[in-house]
Amino acid sequence: MLLTRPVIVEIPHFGSMRGQERELILLRSENGESWKEHLYDYKTDDLRQLLSGMDEELDSPEELERKRICRIITKDFPQYFAVVSRIRQETNQMGPEGGTLCSRSVPLAQPAPDDTVKKILGNRATFSPIVTVEPRRRKFHKPITMTIPVPPLSGEGLTNGYKGDCTPCLRLLCSITGGTSPAQWEDITGTTPLTFVNDCVSFTTNVSARFWLADCHQIPETVGLAMQLYRELICVPYMAKFVVFAKTNDPMESRLRCFCMTDDKVDKTLEQQENFEEVARSKDIEVLEGRPIYVDCYGNLAPLTKGGQQFVLNFYAFKENRLPFCVKVRDPSQEPCGRLTFLKECKTIKGLPQTAVCNLNITLPAVKKTEKPERRHTFASLALRKRYSYLAEPALSEF
Repeated sequence: MLLTRPVIVEIPHFGSMRGQERELILLRSENGESWKEHLYDYKTDDLRQLLSGMDEELDSPEELERKRICRIITKDFPQYFAVVSRIRQETNQMGPEGGTLCSRSVPLAQPAPDDTVKKILGNRATFSPIVTVEPRRRKFHKPITMTIPVPPLSGEGLTNGYKGDCTPCLRLLCSITGGTSPAQWEDITGTTPLTFVNDCVSFTTNVSARFWLADCHQIPETVGLAMQLYRELICVPYMAKFVVFAKTNDPMESRLRCFCMTDDKVDKTLEQQENFEEVARSKDIEVLEGRPIYVDCYGNLAPLTKGGQQFVLNFYAFKENRLPFCVKVRDPSQEPCGRLTFLKECKTIKGLPQTAVCNLNITLPAVKKTEKPERRHTFASLALRKRYSYLAEPALSEF
């Protein structure tokens, strides 16, 4: 659709920008298969001209960022627009004389946080930030020089610092896969001379790719450990809410349904039709796409589980991510309340302390008498019952 003048479209998004570590880009497509970046050069005066004669005022870029809104300005509408978050990129024109390109907002480029490395790999290896030269798989006429901070020395009781060239544990990894293909890391230390300058490593390359430094005592394991850590680092962060519904048909037992969702579907769930009550809702919290979230219950409420198994919920953006389970009241003489804790990791036998993603205090609603299941089911379509059939587990009582 071609328009006679530009229009403004503002779309909410649910990506976590992590300060300035990530950025939004806008893609467009006519068929949903091939995509290209939507670029429209405009100035503040252009926006004022678009709004001439209107009472509405536009939010500033800072206000849009706070509200998590993406602004689109376009003179034509493709079949699809897509708002995508990614690691922030720095660009600059490089002529034959060369130049220097540095990350302005995130000095670590794509960081590998120490706590994440420790959680996944322990003391077996440490890693530098990942530095990527885009577009990948391009050959330069002249070699370029890359400088990357060295990672901390791996192993307990060791301090930072590399002396001379005696660094067999320091490995340079490279991935030349392009586009959206997963990185395939290779150890190129043997074919790439490394130079140490002020706690950094410099090397030259004539190919654009991803580069990563690793310190690993078990050199043959370096690539495997890198792949394991990289899968964690590339999980996309979203801002989502935890919502808990409850339904009580017995003074000693209640049914809970927990959600972790990115949009406003809380008001459109099946629970609204089944007379569940919302008993808790969190603020926006960062969660990672495709990662499990473990749920524990404390206070005067005890979860009804088989063999003490822990509840787990896998988060996927724009899905309902529903976790149904039952709880019982430990002490009927006390108020039926407790706390739900959402964790990134499952409980360990050692009982080590864990940082919760979210804590929600809940109080069970009063006992309600509902219609008989046979009568209620007649109002639900066959398709709807099939879609939510997994909620009627044999181990759960139907009320």
